[in-house]
Amino acid sequence: MSMKKTTIGVILAILILIVGFYSFKSMGYQTKFLPKTVVDGVAIENKTISEANAALKNHYQDKVFKVTENGKELFSFKGQEIGITDDFTKNLESLKGKQNPWSWPMRMMGSKGDKKEMKDVTFNEATFDAYFAQLPLEGSERVKPENAKVEKTATGFTIKKEVLGNTFDEAKVKAWLKTSIDEGKTDISLDDTYQKPTVYSNDKALKERLAKLESLSKQTITYNISGQSVTVPHETLLSWLGENDKGEVSVDEAGVEKYVTELSNQYSTYKKTRTFKSTNRGEVQVPPGIYGWTLNAEDEAPALAKDILAEKNLTDRKPIVSGSGYGRNDIGNTYIEVDLASQHMWYYKDGAKVLDTDVVTGKPATPTPPGVFSVWNKERNATLRGEDYATPVDHWMPIDTTGVGIHDSPWQPAYGGTLYQTVGSHGCINTPPAIMTQLYDMVEAGIPVVVF
Repeated sequence: MSMKKTTIGVILAILILIVGFYSFKSMGYQTKFLPKTVVDGVAIENKTISEANAALKNHYQDKVFKVTENGKELFSFKGQEIGITDDFTKNLESLKGKQNPWSWPMRMMGSKGDKKEMKDVTFNEATFDAYFAQLPLEGSERVKPENAKVEKTATGFTIKKEVLGNTFDEAKVKAWLKTSIDEGKTDISLDDTYQKPTVYSNDKALKERLAKLESLSKQTITYNISGQSVTVPHETLLSWLGENDKGEVSVDEAGVEKYVTELSNQYSTYKKTRTFKSTNRGEVQVPPGIYGWTLNAEDEAPALAKDILAEKNLTDRKPIVSGSGYGRNDIGNTYIEVDLASQHMWYYKDGAKVLDTDVVTGKPATPTPPGVFSVWNKERNATLRGEDYATPVDHWMPIDTTGVGIHDSPWQPAYGGTLYQTVGSHGCINTPPAIMTQLYDMVEAGIPVVVF
């Protein structure tokens, strides 16, 4: 009986000791982390929040992060260099609040514990930015990305493939460094942080522009310039085609205008000396006057560019012209001829002489200007005015822009010969009144007047 009581007493004492020890340890884990608690690889079991915070602080400040590109190390740094926060208290308090202090025996005997990664590592932004600013992310050897684009060749167009390059996107690098550290990575690759093209060679819109340019480049443009056929060379058309700053198919209007101007210089008659078959003196050289035509390059260029883009039929294009005489053999076969040396004037209609007369032209001090002009107006009962005269006439046909014209002159005693040297005009072509009446009724405004 005595032995039995003794045994029971021993067992009770042991149980009391066990319960007491268990309770004592559990009370200790009220403020400390349970066994097998690991945060970011740092064991913080049996540590208070303050102690664990200090351990993590030391861990991150001394932790080395290696940054690589294509497997090669670019640079490395410690946590303290990039401004990782010194205080993990809130994270640790959250973790501690989830632990049951009475479960410490199971944690000790079990294989599992709390293994946590700091998913919300914070940074001192000023420190991080200052460190980031001096990183070796730039260099002359780095290649910038280029979008795929339509490129002109000697014979047409092709798509030039995009250039991927190896220039870093600094915003991506900054975000990726923070994300990688937050995920607990110590080896951080920057291979996915390059700037990237925005247009690739398989881009649908790019292929459509290529097809459009190829189609435009196959057009044939043939001008009909006053009866003469002029085909725009293929290489010239090709030089006009391309893309504008918005990536749209376009025609270089400046290039078109330059070409049309060159055509005008070659084919137009305005401001050019002409070879004229005169009545009395055979072929003579007549200087330019106001008569003649020119290609209006300023208006023709945008018009042609628009038609090229619209792929209109351009095989017999009539250009936009300015001036007079276009569409026929310039002077043609209906005109007025004034021979200053002979002091004589003829009117030809459809190649046949209809009228001729002696005239008096400008005196030596105010000579009648030679050139190819035109009757640009007709007026009855006009008054011709100058600095020191106002002379009424029955019929007036101005031929240039300085006041020179053909008119009746009843004050002249005679015509022809050398009278112009003594009783010559201020530059006009003085005509016998009866002849002037006939001439006025015969001619139409716009006909050429050849003075030589």
